[in-house]
Amino acid sequence: MTTMLWIWCVVIVLGVIMEASTPVQLCSVWASAGALVALVLELCGVDMTIQVIVFFVVTIVLIALTRPLAKRMTRFKKSATNADMNIGKVGKVTKVMDKELGLFRVRVENNDWSAVTEDKTIPPVGSEISVLRIEGVKLIVEPCSTAVTAAKSADN
Repeated sequence: MTTMLWIWCVVIVLGVIMEASTPVQLCSVWASAGALVALVLELCGVDMTIQVIVFFVVTIVLIALTRPLAKRMTRFKKSATNADMNIGKVGKVTKVMDKELGLFRVRVENNDWSAVTEDKTIPPVGSEISVLRIEGVKLIVEPCSTAVTAAKSADN
């Protein structure tokens, strides 16, 4: 067997291994396909320079044709949950949990949550907070300014 035959086999195997080890990225399957075409050319006795050119052309063409489709098929949409309704709501600090981590409990619309501020400061118990976002099972909050509190009171 010739050296190029082994090289194309190694490229195919490495491409398949890389593809299997990356979660849903479709990054190296095209190189494996290009190497497969080059391997066939090697078996037909085609010159090495032609094999390398065909490998790159096939790989690039396959990327150009299938990558946009693959990206559309593997795009994951974020699913909204009921918890997302808490973003922008006002709640109250109920308990300090861990001063070092800046972790405390808040009550937002009759639901109890773990919360932190972006700067890890803990608002006083009983003070109002506004929910900025949700990360995992924690609310990221900020202390309410008097303007936000006044606007909330005016709405009720």
